[in-house]
Amino acid sequence: MKTRLLLSLCFLLPFLLAGCWDRVEIQDRLIVMAVAIDKVRTEDEKRNFYEFTAQLTEAQALSGRISTPNISPVWNASATGPSIFECIRILTTRVARQPYYDHLQIIIIGEELAKEGIDRALDLFYRDHESRPKIKLVIAKGRAREVLDLDPKLMPISGRYISTLMEEGEAKTARFPKTSTIGQFSSYFHGGANCVLPALRIEKQEAKMAGGAIMRGDRLVGWLSDQEVKTLRWLNGTFTAGDEVIVKNGSEQERNVTTFEVRGARSSVKSEIRNGIPVFTLSIRGEGSLAEDGFDHKPSLRKLKEREKEISQNIKENAEKLIVKMQKKKVDIFGLYEEMRRHQHPYWKQHRNNWDEVFQHADIHIDVVTYIRRFGQFK
Repeated sequence: MKTRLLLSLCFLLPFLLAGCWDRVEIQDRLIVMAVAIDKVRTEDEKRNFYEFTAQLTEAQALSGRISTPNISPVWNASATGPSIFECIRILTTRVARQPYYDHLQIIIIGEELAKEGIDRALDLFYRDHESRPKIKLVIAKGRAREVLDLDPKLMPISGRYISTLMEEGEAKTARFPKTSTIGQFSSYFHGGANCVLPALRIEKQEAKMAGGAIMRGDRLVGWLSDQEVKTLRWLNGTFTAGDEVIVKNGSEQERNVTTFEVRGARSSVKSEIRNGIPVFTLSIRGEGSLAEDGFDHKPSLRKLKEREKEISQNIKENAEKLIVKMQKKKVDIFGLYEEMRRHQHPYWKQHRNNWDEVFQHADIHIDVVTYIRRFGQFK
């Protein structure tokens, strides 16, 4: 009996120790760091195709160790086809090694394609097992391919540079929307909500992350400036770092600029129905410190209260302007659609299919209170 058991174990042991049968050494992989997708027309201009650009690099380029100086560490390979999957397969006819998408960090969508809709272009990345839902998503002003062609000064790989720029920038400024991923966008779009995606443009051979792309469903319908994005983040409570600058009229001799360094913010919304019209009250609470101000080294409680009032009024005015702009465009980017679904469900159920028109005539009130916690040291 023991002999039979021993023979059975010896027979099964090779299967248990088979290891990774499909293993590929990392030095044999071509890692895809970023992807750019644009719209192009066929030569007869009868059909729209995708121009798919993959930024390929090797592991040694990521580590900064380039053994062969004459070989570029990055290759932006492009292919054109009627579907993204077809473009990827066409790339294999030009690339000697199979591209590896597990480390894909960012997808950049060109402006022209974004105006037509991006959900279909992202469909493959939703489904493919090599893709992760946390891949960052950006809308480029102009062609997405041109962004990957940049040559950053401090990093050899433009895709990695842009991805890092988004992560570092979010921790220090609110001039572009909170980093969005393809998983988050899919949830917004398939849930019937609109959103604002980070916008990217090229300035003097540098990539600049500022402002946002207004998405009605999956289509680009306009842009937000960096100041409007800051206001949006006040309204949705994601303004966690950055500044608010107030310029007051005065003589050239007076210091008429106040800079409020934001340390934290939160917002809330209440809704009700009056005479068949939704009424919202958006409350914003923020706190921070004075980074720059003209106190003439003589701070007082009265002056602090005046500054708090000025900062609150400035935020409120900007918020009211942004709301009017979005109501004219009939695009709800503030999450009011979700507020109605949760707390005014009968009304939402009746108007869920024409919410954009209802939002246009909604009555929205803004209440802002800010607190100055620190004003620095005076010597």
